Amino acid sequence: MAEAAPAAATAIAALGLLGACADQTKLRESELTQLLDWLPGKYDNTAQADGDPQRGVQPPHDRIALIIVKVYTPRLGHHVFYVQEMAADDPRRVMSERLFSFKVDEKRGILESVYSFAEPLRWRNGQEHPELFTGVVLEDVQSVPGCELVWRKAGEQFIASYDPKLCHNSGGAAPGESAAQLSADSLSLADTARAARPGGRPDEAYYSFRKAR
Repeated sequence: MAEAAPAAATAIAALGLLGACADQTKLRESELTQLLDWLPGKYDNTAQADGDPQRGVQPPHDRIALIIVKVYTPRLGHHVFYVQEMAADDPRRVMSERLFSFKVDEKRGILESVYSFAEPLRWRNGQEHPELFTGVVLEDVQSVPGCELVWRKAGEQFIASYDPKLCHNSGGAAPGESAAQLSADSLSLADTARAARPGGRPDEAYYSFRKAR
């Protein structure tokens, strides 16, 4: 009986740990649901670009528009979004097309994989034809292993950063800095070119988008 007591205590402790892990996973899944609800929509940074001259930001940020739509792309996961970047004053001038895929990892939390297309023109204006993405296969996209964004809830927003131990191509975000921030009506993304400029202010290294209502 004396020998059985430590074994029983170990088993109880293990069950408690499993329960804590399950609770943490449920919390992350709940946070992911909120993130996925906030993310899709139409965004632009015209307010930021228009205000740059008054703030002394030179050169001012480009005027950019984003469209983010949920798509069904089973080979890349359950929660995938098509993201198209365009000139805010000329939507025909498309700058990039990407896919964002989200999932909950038991150890790391909410992870986002960013995919670029091997043939971007093939998927251009995909927001108008979301059914196209059902046929995406792994050969159609490219990503950087280890450079998943790790999202966490911070007050009334989500903040994403790269793991500097795994990713050496952080898209303009220095180790420990956020690479993206999301709220119910805004999205900020780190900018590679501006982050590399010496002497720039920290707020200049981000494109700050507001969601259209």
